[in-house]
Amino acid sequence: MRHAARWASRFAAVIALTLVASTAVACGDDDGGSDGGPVTLRFTWWGNADRAELTEKAIDLFEARYTNIKVETSFSEFNAYFQKLATDIAGGGAPDVLQMDYRYVREYADRNVLREFGTAGAKVDNSKFAPSLLKGGTVGGKLYSVPMGQNTQTFTYDPAAWQAAGAAPPKDGWTWADLEASATKVSQTTANKVRGVVDFGPIEDWFEVWLRQQGKSLYTDDGKIGYTSGDVQKYWELADKLRKSGAATQADVTSKLDGSQANDPVTQKTASSGFGYDSGLTPKTWEIMGREMKISPFPSDSSNLGQYAKPSMLISIAAKSEHPKEAAQLIDFLLNDAEAGKVLGTSRGMPVNSDIRASVGSGLTGPPKVAFEFETAVLPKLKDAPPPPPKGAGAVKQAFQRVYEDVMFQRSAIPAAADKFMNEAKQALAG
Repeated sequence: MRHAARWASRFAAVIALTLVASTAVACGDDDGGSDGGPVTLRFTWWGNADRAELTEKAIDLFEARYTNIKVETSFSEFNAYFQKLATDIAGGGAPDVLQMDYRYVREYADRNVLREFGTAGAKVDNSKFAPSLLKGGTVGGKLYSVPMGQNTQTFTYDPAAWQAAGAAPPKDGWTWADLEASATKVSQTTANKVRGVVDFGPIEDWFEVWLRQQGKSLYTDDGKIGYTSGDVQKYWELADKLRKSGAATQADVTSKLDGSQANDPVTQKTASSGFGYDSGLTPKTWEIMGREMKISPFPSDSSNLGQYAKPSMLISIAAKSEHPKEAAQLIDFLLNDAEAGKVLGTSRGMPVNSDIRASVGSGLTGPPKVAFEFETAVLPKLKDAPPPPPKGAGAVKQAFQRVYEDVMFQRSAIPAAADKFMNEAKQALAG
């Protein structure tokens, strides 16, 4: 196996490292290719072992097709991925091809870490991609990342546990109060050994959906904060109420969230439900979780679901890559080749190539089929994704989780914590 070992630490220093990277990285002046000679590409991404296995199979197909190109790969879980990426970039060792997150595109593009597609032979056919998804990788009118898949937010729950507790399952129009009632029943039935829901307070992604349900947004079109300290306080009060009542996971369990499926309380069976993305449903998800789950839209107290169709993840070429042409060939193959699409399936969300999506969707089974059917059903209610967040948004996301931990462990009252977070968020965006 070509992948490196997973990295275990969190990436609290990622923004600082990226700031260093900005002085170390500049757009290269390479010749755009190797004229057919042997080339070695480095490709790195985040995900679990299930996604890695499928990715390796697709790369084997690529190497068989392009015999002059070899691909060295590595992967890790989400948090550790960006920590290592920032370190590699700061040291001048950026991979040629890197998986990119919607929230970090502008951050890395503005610091000249990413190459603009269409330059120096870095061309990928995106004619079968939805324009709304391409917007997620566009900064200043230039395309720096192309989507690898489409996904949306989900609520995942254990139907057997909910039925045993007499908890009402999610249904169209269910509310946050409905979630609280059902989660409370699960916790009470298990004497709090299994909590009804994972504490959603520390995750900015779920806060964004909650905001959108109220007609607000994380960021305005000009990159300003789109909410108030009062909004943060109200959201954290909702989460805090469920945790204190025992309906949501306790602080020492929630604090272990690191973006990995393995460490998720639902997988650990210390919680019966939680929030996520449908792209997380890979062929072995039920096996990893140890039981079959169901998914539904988020609860909402308004007619607005708050969810949107977003690039589940994107893929970019490093500005310093000496082989942009070959890097683009790899990306084009992974996204547009029918055989590769069959192998990758929905391991990164619904395929972005519309032809491959239709072909893949008809042959799915297990968790990927559940995800595909869910997204197809909910698609009419989904809104377009907002523009890529402004530079500094990555630091804001981390501050949101870190400051909420002070609330979880009762080190800070919610009003003070909300004000502290807002001050840090403003500083991060101004930096």
